[in-house]
Amino acid sequence: MSNWKDQVLSMLSQGKGFEITCEGGSVKVSEVKGVSKGSVSLKQVKGIRKGRVRPPSAKLRELIVELASRLVASGKSFKVTLGQGDFTLRFDLDHYVRVDSKSSSVVGFKSLDEDPISLIVDILESHGEVRLLKPLT
Repeated sequence: MSNWKDQVLSMLSQGKGFEITCEGGSVKVSEVKGVSKGSVSLKQVKGIRKGRVRPPSAKLRELIVELASRLVASGKSFKVTLGQGDFTLRFDLDHYVRVDSKSSSVVGFKSLDEDPISLIVDILESHGEVRLLKPLT
């Protein structure tokens, strides 16, 4: 069971995002794929935020592993993408959590009691302020 944790820690130390898929009790870890510059022109990429991704700090790395452990124990699949001093925990295109060094923003959920946020909200609150950005519906 801790094999997936070793893979996650290895990817984080390299500054790479990862995807965890839970199917039938097995946990699969793979690298998150980003935008390929090969098939995209510079005009199309103009508005995309660019920057060098650094490995997360020790505090954020521990937080990522703690969040991942809770979600894997519940059988939830998710992706983690790294930014500059922050990370995004993504459940699908419209539902994700953006975490920086001091706070978290929960996007796409109507309340913090919704699944899978209800599983990890206590961890996020112990990290810092949690803002809920509700969908416009």
